[in-house]
Amino acid sequence: MKNDKKHILKFFGINLLKSLLSICVLLLVGFVSYKISYYFLSKDAVQQQKKAEQDTLEEIKQEAQVDEISKNLIYVCDENNKITHMMVEICNTKTYNMDYITIPTKNDYTIPTTMYRKLCTINDEIPQIIRLNKMKQYFENEDDAYGYGLLIVQKMIGTELSYYTVLDTETYESFCQEVKVKVSYKKTETAEETASPSPEPTADPETGATPKPVKTSKNAKTKMNISIASTEFTTQLNDIKGDQNKIKDFIEELYDRVNSNLTVYNKWGYLDCYEKMDVNLFHYWGIPGAYNGDKVFEVDTKAAKSFLKELIGNETTYTEAQDLTTTQKAVASPSPSPTAEPKQKKTKKTTKAVSSKGLQILILNGSRINGLAGKMQEKLQKKGYTIAEIGDYTKETLTKTKIIVKKEGQGEDLAKYFKNPTVTVGMVEEGYDIEIIVGTADANK
Repeated sequence: MKNDKKHILKFFGINLLKSLLSICVLLLVGFVSYKISYYFLSKDAVQQQKKAEQDTLEEIKQEAQVDEISKNLIYVCDENNKITHMMVEICNTKTYNMDYITIPTKNDYTIPTTMYRKLCTINDEIPQIIRLNKMKQYFENEDDAYGYGLLIVQKMIGTELSYYTVLDTETYESFCQEVKVKVSYKKTETAEETASPSPEPTADPETGATPKPVKTSKNAKTKMNISIASTEFTTQLNDIKGDQNKIKDFIEELYDRVNSNLTVYNKWGYLDCYEKMDVNLFHYWGIPGAYNGDKVFEVDTKAAKSFLKELIGNETTYTEAQDLTTTQKAVASPSPSPTAEPKQKKTKKTTKAVSSKGLQILILNGSRINGLAGKMQEKLQKKGYTIAEIGDYTKETLTKTKIIVKKEGQGEDLAKYFKNPTVTVGMVEEGYDIEIIVGTADANK
């Protein structure tokens, strides 16, 4: 009997162990299956998320409106409402070059009479000879100050600008540092401007025409402080180089600290270009001009216009870091690299222009200048166009006018009535065929 009890206990114990072992094996198999499933499902989810993010980026880049060569006027303002620094940033999406041109703000500029009269309708205390660093004090609204300031700077440097961005002092100091350079440029003078007096020009005895003053060029040099990328900013850009998602996040964070009339959405449109840029190859320049006896800078408008035209037209990609220890010559185009491949000419796809007369046109005022949409409505109606409605554009302040059409070929005949507008195919408000968003550049047209 005793042996039977032992035998039963032994049998029970063995079966219990087998059952526990089976349960452990089943739990282990279940755990391994879960881990394997989780791994593949997580991997698939990550891939789907990356694909979704990539699709979103591609949509943004396709829908964003960008210039092939953007010219961004950068203001730096302190707590006392003073403009302490000013630069023009030129971003070339064809060559992937980035150039920064410093404009000293202790700078007196005589506003052209026609523009000055219009500015006096906003504030009759605006002086015709304006000091750039004090410009904000003449405008109640900050956006007006930056928008009109952009128009003034355009006149001063003889170059059209795309948009503006405003940095505070803290952001500027984390992004930039200053170095002193010598700037050399060609100063153009007429014979009557030179120190040596010349005889009065006499009329041609045969034609009766008086010859025009002879223009001469001479080399001019000036020393000035220019802004360049700081070590901290260079490191930041090198860390995110080549990663569009990181660049997108960086731009989004930056826009929390700056004020710009270019939306963050349109700024993302430059992601392809930013991805390919190398911060170590950025180039930095001083605007042509000179300091007078009172240490006030005066821009040489003709020389600045010539220099910037050459810089913007440069088709050669920078391949070497700039040497800022030598005298800067205000001549932008570097020698082509011996290994550079010749650029192939792009053939433009021609689309037959379609008359916009008879189409329903909506005009929106994107300039914040009162009455500008009404002025353009009256102008276009006199030319035979149908202006269905006018209104205000409630997003950013625009510099260049945008003409948005439903179909390729539309709107081309409207472009001549505006100053260098962009004509794009896109989404137009329901009930209209063409949408025109008027920018500040057309305030003087």
